Amino acid sequence: MPPQHGRVPLAEGLTSIMARTKHCLLIVDDEPNVCDSVHDLLRREFHVLKAHSADEGYRLMQEEEVHIVMSDQRMPQISGVELLTKVKVRCPQAIRMLFTGFADLESVIAAINQGQIFQFVRKPWQPEELQMAVRYAAAEYDRLETIAREREQLLAEINGLENRLSALESEVHRLRLHDLPKDSPRTPESPEAPL
Repeated sequence: MPPQHGRVPLAEGLTSIMARTKHCLLIVDDEPNVCDSVHDLLRREFHVLKAHSADEGYRLMQEEEVHIVMSDQRMPQISGVELLTKVKVRCPQAIRMLFTGFADLESVIAAINQGQIFQFVRKPWQPEELQMAVRYAAAEYDRLETIAREREQLLAEINGLENRLSALESEVHRLRLHDLPKDSPRTPESPEAPL
């Protein structure tokens, strides 16, 4: 089906987004072979960082600008949901993804509903499924960054317009005072009018 009203099909849009920039993906899993397999699968499209613990993940997030954080749910010392909740506080712009091979769906559903997680991926995954999920996360990151940039631009424009309005009001006031005959009484609206 051809695109309507100049819209770019989603697959083309994702491809063009990925070609424009290489997003940084942090994978956190206590199993090194999982980190390695994700790295090998996605390294051509993404800058992939591997962490085998939450602490290592936090350290990497301080050293690099991370766009997407993907964590296993079942890890020693901290669950993936807890980790991603902390990531949201430390790095709110990062898109958060969770994966697990266990049926711990109650906490996963709660985390998704609370807005802590963008997407859930079940282990084991198909390579195409994981690639598409991370591409969607990258597209979401770009979308949110564009919204934030546009918001900043609009706020700057509003600030400029407010300054311009203030300058015009001052000029109108100055011109009114200048045009008043010297012997005419001043109006109560005039700031120079006697009380």
